[in-house]
Amino acid sequence: MMKFELEQESWMLEGACSSMDSDLFFPIGSSMKAMKQIAEAKAVCNECSVKLDCLEYAISTNQDSGVWGGATEDERKTIRREYRKTGKLVSY
Repeated sequence: MMKFELEQESWMLEGACSSMDSDLFFPIGSSMKAMKQIAEAKAVCNECSVKLDCLEYAISTNQDSGVWGGATEDERKTIRREYRKTGKLVSY
């Protein structure tokens, strides 16, 4: 199991993922197994009350791996570009 040392934000304790194995949110590669893992992680995010806080955190701290706020690395790149242009955070 991977451990990530992040500065704890208060909203993180409220995350639907807070008591789950973090490996789910950090799939490796683009295999069918990884795609299934991404879908499972996004399903957790979609039920989460702090999804937008999580996405904002990922964008503002340049998280470049994993599923954050329901968005993958590639989706966050698109969101980040749009944010830089418009100043608005568009969630997935």
